Amino acid sequence: MSFKWWPIRRTLQLLAIALIASPLFGLNIFHGNLAAGEIFGIGLADPLAFMQATLASHVFVAEFLGAALIITAVYVVSGGRTFCGWVCPMYLLAELGEKLRLRLGTGERTFSLNGTRWALVITAVLAVLTGVPVFEILSPFGIASRAIMFRAWLPLLLVFAILVVEVCVVRRVWCRTLCPVGGFYTLLGSISPIRIGFSKERCTMCGECSRVCPVEEVLVPSLADKKLQIVSGDCTRCGDCIDICPENALGVDIWYK
Repeated sequence: MSFKWWPIRRTLQLLAIALIASPLFGLNIFHGNLAAGEIFGIGLADPLAFMQATLASHVFVAEFLGAALIITAVYVVSGGRTFCGWVCPMYLLAELGEKLRLRLGTGERTFSLNGTRWALVITAVLAVLTGVPVFEILSPFGIASRAIMFRAWLPLLLVFAILVVEVCVVRRVWCRTLCPVGGFYTLLGSISPIRIGFSKERCTMCGECSRVCPVEEVLVPSLADKKLQIVSGDCTRCGDCIDICPENALGVDIWYK
C-alpha cells in the first residue's frame, strides 16, 4: 500500500480549526486568529496581515516583523500555498463544498486564477487609502475567529454565502479567484524549492490527477509539455494528485531540474 498525504493534511486542517475554536472550551492554548495570534505564549503573525496593518496604520510594528519573516520563510521553503492546502479552514470548507457540488452537478463555471493577484493588489491599495486593513475585516477565517471570540454568529452568514456560491455557481471561487492570501502565497510558491514532480516514464496521461486538482490549469500544461515539475506558485501542494495517481508517476520534488 503506497503512502498517502491526505490523512496528514486533513489532520493539520482539523488541528487549525481546533486551535481557533479552543476558546469556546475555556482553553488558553491559542489567542487571536490565523492572521495574528499567540500559541503557548509564542507570537504568530501572517506576513500579509502584517503588511496590511502597516499600510493601513502607517506605523511599523517591529515586534511583529520577526514572526512575519519566520512564517514567510516557512512557506517559501514548503511551497507558498501550502498554507492554503494544509492549514486554512476555508480551504477545507471549499473541499467539502466541492464534493457536494460534484454530487449535485452544479457550479461548473470557473474564474481565472489571476484573480488572487488582483485581490492582493486591491486590498493593499484599499488599506492605504482607507487606513483600514480591509482584508482582515472581510476574511472568512477572520470572521470565524471573531464569531468565536465574541459569540456573535451572524457574520458567519458571509462564510455560508461563499460556500453556497461555490456549490451552485462558480467552483472554488474564493480560494481560486478572490482570496488575497492565496495571491500572496502564490508569489512565495513561485520561488519555493518544494514542488510536485513527474516521472515521464511512468505517466500514462490517464487524467486522474487533473480531475482532483483544484488548480488543474497549472497541472495539465505541465504534463502535456512533458515538464518535470509544476513551477507555478498556484499549486497548493495538497498532494491529491500524488495520492490518486495509479502509476505513482507524481511525487514531491526539489527545485527545477
